Amino acid sequence: MRRTRTPRGHRIGAALAAVAMRPRLWLTAGRAMRRLIPSRWWVRPPFLPVPHRDYVRFRLLTAVGPDSSVAAEPADLIQWLEWCRHWPAAAAVHPSHEARDPEPALLRP
Repeated sequence: MRRTRTPRGHRIGAALAAVAMRPRLWLTAGRAMRRLIPSRWWVRPPFLPVPHRDYVRFRLLTAVGPDSSVAAEPADLIQWLEWCRHWPAAAAVHPSHEARDPEPALLRP
């Protein structure tokens, strides 16, 4: 499916509405915003708590590809937030893996 650009304000509003309809993602979205906002954002233009332009460009490139006529959709944001929400559990080392023998039996003399 080919996506086209829509006005930026409409995309931001649609993204906020998509997150607002999913209370389970509110905490994840808040954490993500806190991590993405540059420190001392108030001393540099545009004097708003927004992520760095280069980071946003990189994330959009990895999300939708190099075609500049394609914009990220609210569904892309929701998918990313769901991934962020589940990542700590997926990345955690399972207790049964910690106790494994570091030297497999096949390698012992």
